[in-house]
Amino acid sequence: GVFMVRCRVVGGRLSPRQARSLATLAERYGQGWLHLSTRQNVELHWVEARQVPAVLDAITAMGLTTRSSCGHTLRNVMSCPDAGVGLDEPFDCYPDARLVSASIVMRSGQLNCRLPSRVNLTFGGCPSCRDHALLNDGGFVSVVDDGVAGYQLWAGGSLGTKAVMAVPLVEFLPRVDAVAAALALVEVFVAHGDLDNPKKGRLKYAIEALGESAFRHAFEAAFERHKAQRAGLGAPPGVLVLSSTQLSDVLRHVPEGGWGNGVRPERTPGRATVTVNVPLGDLTPDELRGLAELARLHADGVLHLTRNQNVALRRVRLADLPAVRAALATHGLALDGAEEAGDVRACTGAAVCSLAITAAPEAGRRLLRSEALARNSNLRVHVSGCPNSCAQHQAADIGLSGAKVRVKGQIQLGYHLWLGADLACRRVAEDLGRVAEPEVEAVVEAVVGVWEALRHKSEPFGATVARVGGEAFAAH
Repeated sequence: GVFMVRCRVVGGRLSPRQARSLATLAERYGQGWLHLSTRQNVELHWVEARQVPAVLDAITAMGLTTRSSCGHTLRNVMSCPDAGVGLDEPFDCYPDARLVSASIVMRSGQLNCRLPSRVNLTFGGCPSCRDHALLNDGGFVSVVDDGVAGYQLWAGGSLGTKAVMAVPLVEFLPRVDAVAAALALVEVFVAHGDLDNPKKGRLKYAIEALGESAFRHAFEAAFERHKAQRAGLGAPPGVLVLSSTQLSDVLRHVPEGGWGNGVRPERTPGRATVTVNVPLGDLTPDELRGLAELARLHADGVLHLTRNQNVALRRVRLADLPAVRAALATHGLALDGAEEAGDVRACTGAAVCSLAITAAPEAGRRLLRSEALARNSNLRVHVSGCPNSCAQHQAADIGLSGAKVRVKGQIQLGYHLWLGADLACRRVAEDLGRVAEPEVEAVVEAVVGVWEALRHKSEPFGATVARVGGEAFAAH
């Protein structure tokens, strides 16, 4: 008799007004809990059936929607939170992400009856986004070719029960053709995806069945049709292609406490993007209101939700950082450790998800206290409550996926242990063992200890696992 209501936040950009309205909804209908998803959405849980219509009306009134946020639909279109200000992002891809989202969602009444499964799209060109493009049905990687903004297009990536890396589809796609390319991907998926077998419904299986060459031909034909149909619609809104930045000018301005993952320099000297660590992606209404006020007072007036279930604030003056830290501290939040090992990623788990097998957030909370992770802040730890990889455990250094496992001859709740992802080398983590639920912390401590003993100087976790070999590493 209760429901999860997921709000679609295109590109993860939430206004302070919307954030305050969501906080009020959570108080009235969601037992005082908001959850940030790994696709830059916001979820309300424990909404009683009779209250769902009022919640939907309120969400519409604040300029958000739940349409195409669940099920076999176009899921939320993601956009890099650093786009337009970060040192590694060549231009702001958010306008294109928003246009692609609107162009497909407006067709959802027809498409959602025909899509074999969900479609995940992402935009961004920083090192992290380039890697993440490999895990999505469509990955638009921001690039600049001879001064022209555009994208490399990847297709067919997905994790879950069968992890597959995306294949390169278009070397350079001008921005004006981004919508046509997205529509073409969806058209080919509808035409060749397996509608009758949900377990084989994802785009990766359509590519596997067709063969990569035949898939390319089908996409190219659909792409040309959609380009022709959109020929008279004009160019998308212009974006500034950022020139190379003099790092000396930027880094001459040093924030109190120095730079780090929680405080990153922007292209404008004296400004920073700060990432607020939201443990396990869970917020109280007061915490969200506090973040909304910080965005209004000290940032660009937007809360930028990240795929690591955190909140980024952009264009923060370095002089304002002490005030930002002090305000966060009143809510028990901080900038330190955001996007690092203390920032364990977890899905909502069995408490609210009917597919989950284990209580992933509980395991995540225990790992937040891990001494081994605290001394290795560059490790990524993801905990999913089932094999479906909502927390993307196969993309982590150390991943855990909930299951019933046999340990010491007994079947009990626990996790499969996944180790050694290296997306830059097109390698996902390996399933290397079984862990009983009470032993999660001890096993993670042991895994980190083995890595510390075997690694070469400055060698990443995934490189050590690959060099030693997964079976040998697991034997240790």
